Amino acid sequence: MRKHNVLYYLLAFFINLFLISAIFYYVGLVPFGDGNFLTSDLGTQYIAFLTELRRQLVTGNIHLYLFSQSLGDNFFPIISYYLLSPFNLILVLFTSAKVPIAADVIIMLKISTMGLTMAYFLAKYFKNNSYSNYFFTVAYSFCGFVASYFYDLMWLDALIMLPLVACGLLKLIDKNKVVLYYFSLFLAIVFNYYLGYMLCIFSVCFFIYLALESNLFQKRNRFVIIRNFLVSSILAGLSAAFVLIPTFAGMMKTAKTSFDVFNYLPSARFGFEAFTQLGIGGNTFAQRLHHGPSVFMTTTVLILLLGYFFSKRITKQDKGHAFFLIGVLLLSMFVTTFNTIWHMFQNPAGFPFRNSFIFSFICILIAHKAFSAGVFKDVNTVIYASCTAGILISVGYLTEWMIPKLIQQMGFGKPDNEYNGYYYTLTLICIMISAIFIYLYGKNKYFGIALMVLIAFEVGANFTSVIDTAGFGSQSIYQKQYKQEADVLTGIKRDSEIGHRIIVSKSGLNKAFPEQYNNYNDPILFNINGLSLYSSTLSQSTLDTMNKLGYFSRNVRRISYIGGTQLTNTLFGVDDDIGQWSHSYEVETDYNSPSLGFLVSSDIYDFQLMSNRALDNQNRLWQSINGTNTQYFKNAKINDWTKIKSGKKNLYEYDLTTTTNGELYLYTSPINYVHSKVYINGKRLKMDTLINSATVIDLGNYDSGEKVKVGIRTKQPLEEDPGYFKTLDAAEFSKSKNNIRQNSLNITSRLNHDTVRGNIDVKKSSPMLFSIPFDNGWKAFDNGKQVKTYQVIGNLTAIDLKPGHHKIVLKYEVPGLKIGWIITVISMILFGLFLIIKRKIDPKMND
Repeated sequence: MRKHNVLYYLLAFFINLFLISAIFYYVGLVPFGDGNFLTSDLGTQYIAFLTELRRQLVTGNIHLYLFSQSLGDNFFPIISYYLLSPFNLILVLFTSAKVPIAADVIIMLKISTMGLTMAYFLAKYFKNNSYSNYFFTVAYSFCGFVASYFYDLMWLDALIMLPLVACGLLKLIDKNKVVLYYFSLFLAIVFNYYLGYMLCIFSVCFFIYLALESNLFQKRNRFVIIRNFLVSSILAGLSAAFVLIPTFAGMMKTAKTSFDVFNYLPSARFGFEAFTQLGIGGNTFAQRLHHGPSVFMTTTVLILLLGYFFSKRITKQDKGHAFFLIGVLLLSMFVTTFNTIWHMFQNPAGFPFRNSFIFSFICILIAHKAFSAGVFKDVNTVIYASCTAGILISVGYLTEWMIPKLIQQMGFGKPDNEYNGYYYTLTLICIMISAIFIYLYGKNKYFGIALMVLIAFEVGANFTSVIDTAGFGSQSIYQKQYKQEADVLTGIKRDSEIGHRIIVSKSGLNKAFPEQYNNYNDPILFNINGLSLYSSTLSQSTLDTMNKLGYFSRNVRRISYIGGTQLTNTLFGVDDDIGQWSHSYEVETDYNSPSLGFLVSSDIYDFQLMSNRALDNQNRLWQSINGTNTQYFKNAKINDWTKIKSGKKNLYEYDLTTTTNGELYLYTSPINYVHSKVYINGKRLKMDTLINSATVIDLGNYDSGEKVKVGIRTKQPLEEDPGYFKTLDAAEFSKSKNNIRQNSLNITSRLNHDTVRGNIDVKKSSPMLFSIPFDNGWKAFDNGKQVKTYQVIGNLTAIDLKPGHHKIVLKYEVPGLKIGWIITVISMILFGLFLIIKRKIDPKMND
């Protein structure tokens, strides 16, 4: 490679690295300051997943089942969606406490690499490696999608691969070479199958565009090129089967399989207000869940894009082809039906228009074509394009300003007004300056430096407009609290029995976060067996089971340890509940629970959970487990109750008398505790402000016959129902718990090798219940012989045991992984054979 080429690509990388470093330095983000982006999904999900990946890479203990995923689950869907980027190998250079720093370094390197691959595509497409290409590499690398979603770092790989896929298609059509296209599409799917799927659709659209542009459909070799495109595309997809099939099998257990007809209706997704996204500051972090398509591409690119359609230098045919491609991509975002299809047939839960980066890529390409055609030399074209750009953005802001006013005038209350006059003015000023510099560039190429500076300023201003509206965590506090909590948990795990779970009900780590942190993924973060999880891969059956037992679930992606009782802690093998008090951690409760497997009555095979009956479910479940009719939960006696109007809500007051010694619990459904208050003997019960649905509430420990006054202030209509208040009979429960503990599996293996080993002596034939979610990936062996597993109690697992000594082994294999690898190997072999056959049957078309 010539020295000039090397310098061209190095500059493409380092210009981006300099810009993103300058942005992070300006806002004080690590590694340049103490701030870290412990916000949104990066703070609540990715940091924990990256920490677990780092742990496995450093120790060499690669395992695909985690007991730290709620009750335990297949880790592969998380790996395939969040962790397959090769950039994640950088994690081994950082300690666990410094993973947030590693995440920022990965983001910086990915954005820098986008400039490199975009520079490669532009050099091949326009057959030059002029430094003016950097106008467009920077515009692409810092486009609206990147500024809006840079913290969703697993998506950034798709922006790296997109130019390579496009370049592969270019080589396929121009030279009938398929290797680059095959491998770039294959790797795009492997690195992130979600956006890789979008690149597959893009490939079809861009192939048609390139075919029209090159008049392929009029050439004699058109059928050969189309055939090679189809074969390469299909084999690239099949070659990724080792990722796709096990991921699909895992995701079929989540709520992602739900179908909503409204997601397919041909309705509009946005209006004229979306034009604000073309300017600086069109999107903020606060709007991340709901906003228009993030299509910012700098005013320079916008003017050149519009100039392409105004200029007489561009043929009508070329304009038609560009209009076709841009129109298809625009409709894919505008029409709900198409938007749903692009998003893997699911309406995104926040972060909308995740395919907007493809639209930006095409717009930047068309803008470069206008630049290469010299449209900047025509003063009228520049004026028309600049005025149109200003009008579009003005219409957007006017719409955004007027609609809330009209809604308010119609009496529907005052909606949130996101109108920002500062960024509107700044965008108009940049349009005027860009127009001048674009025109002057035609007179003197040195004005390209001024254009580059302006583009750098715009991408920096747009990027910081998002970051400035987000809060930062403290890296120094995070490192301190992480180490302290990790040391405590390591000690507890070392001293406790194998095969138990731990709850951290009060974490010092929360001090490091800029907003309320709910510790859903702390079990993964600290490598402990817990109960909670926040992930799109959460099993729907596990969620339903825990929810029906009273655990809090905010939505289908979250399950919390909040809502547990002494009974469910025993059921799930929770042995310790720790918390940070006065800057030090203490074991708040030692439940002395059985292990994850214990002998039970055969009544569990007939047990069914009921909706909205959490405490009743627990009582019946414990009866089934113990094979008795004992009432473990006993209703409190309601002596009196009153209903008092309190503003827009009612205050319900219950005068209770407990009927047994033990913990008193409250459960009523439906109810939203965010908008409700609970009082015990006149004192408000402190509660998590994010509990927005029914969950079991612990009201404290009381003796039999004790008087308790409970007040509930809520909009939810309540009744005189003693079933709301139940006490777990301490004596009866303790007796049953001791019996279960004596008949629990003695687990002898650490639960981090996809294997559970243990032994037990059985006196009479009984089922063994595992508080492990039922999964076809588990294979159970009793004394070396495989035995059948049963799905019981919603989504738990059981096996049958006969009298005698038993060595139990559970082995986990990711469902679909073997068949996926078989298909991958076969597909790669077929691609190799395809290349050999292609070379023989298309000899005249190979260089």
